[in-house]
Amino acid sequence: MWLSNALMIAVTTVLFGLAVWKTKGVPVDALKSSGKTLLTMLPIILCAFMCEGLIKTLVPPSWVQKWLAAESGWRGIAIGCVAGALTPGGPYTSFPIAMLLLRSGAGLGTVVAYLTAWQLWSLTRYPMEIAFVGLNITLLRFAVTCFVPPLAGFLAHWVTTTGIWR
Repeated sequence: MWLSNALMIAVTTVLFGLAVWKTKGVPVDALKSSGKTLLTMLPIILCAFMCEGLIKTLVPPSWVQKWLAAESGWRGIAIGCVAGALTPGGPYTSFPIAMLLLRSGAGLGTVVAYLTAWQLWSLTRYPMEIAFVGLNITLLRFAVTCFVPPLAGFLAHWVTTTGIWR
């Protein structure tokens, strides 16, 4: 986590320096725009972290161990796929849930299946996708990617249980 934070700070610092150089002073418009984006995104970020805490409270670790741990095999991967497809929202929702699953003892195959299904199967995305590109392209996209989340989950499970990945 510290590496991603350091990288983000470095990129932001460089961009801010370039903006100061280009505008010959403090880039006030850029800072105003950033502030507006922050105010817009803050409620969803707060709700996502609240959901993470609430899920942690409501889902006992014993349930995660039984149904989602590496030992659960295909059952955990299937639950991860379904949960990913049903998770609404963007990365502010799915990544805290994935983090919670990992910290609660879910297997890496389950978490990879969850994140991959969220990316490819998100049910809340289909109405917009159909509206923009049409039903035929949406169905074709689903047909050619429907095997990816379970396959990714099984591959992640296999890689982590065989000792290849440490």
